[in-house]
Amino acid sequence: MAGLTIERLFEHLAALRDAPDRLAPVHDARWREVARWIEQTFAGAGPEAEDARQETLFSVVRYIATMQADTPKAAAKWVSTIHKHKRVDQLRRRRSDPVREALRYETGEEGLASLERVGDDGARPLAPEVLDGLVALVLEHTHHALDATCPSATVRQLRRLQAQATLLRVVADWSADEIARALDYGEPIGPDRLYKWIERGRATVLLGLDRWAAEVHGDELEVITVLRELVTERRADAGRPRPSRRKGEP
Repeated sequence: MAGLTIERLFEHLAALRDAPDRLAPVHDARWREVARWIEQTFAGAGPEAEDARQETLFSVVRYIATMQADTPKAAAKWVSTIHKHKRVDQLRRRRSDPVREALRYETGEEGLASLERVGDDGARPLAPEVLDGLVALVLEHTHHALDATCPSATVRQLRRLQAQATLLRVVADWSADEIARALDYGEPIGPDRLYKWIERGRATVLLGLDRWAAEVHGDELEVITVLRELVTERRADAGRPRPSRRKGEP
């Protein structure tokens, strides 16, 4: 199969940028072509190379509405710059991974690794960078699980956003406004939509936790158990009309 030219890449990106709903199923073919260009241009074996390509595609989906490229060369450079940033982020995570660090015992006492404190209301809160790293780690396993189970790129992206909303709410305890800003969906996300995303994202997060659990053992399994309990525990007001919930809470 011949490689996708930058002229064709620009054609697809420009059409997606100008589309009223860039995640509509009608655009699936265009997104597949963009994904193919990323795969061909940034070839490389191993999980880190694949992760960088996946994160590049997710960022293109997220920021396509802001793309200012007006030539094929500029469009290719825009995507290449995103990929470069993703590779740099990988190097930084490899050098200092707060999640892996948090999995170590902090005292000589018997018990779970420190990440279990996520589910303990009476414990000292985890540092924000640990929670951020934990959310990123679960999302990494989640998008790999979606790759294996969901053939549509647009549906995968939507489910990943829903999973991210779930994790930011039930693990990091972010507010509705904070979550909406972090998702950066390209259009306003109202409280009702956000609440639905958080609820629908629970099943997707569980897919990611199952994938993580299949690869590890010991302390990390204990952490996964705690996360699974948090994700499956529904709010006491779940399903009640919005006015009966506290204002500003998803």
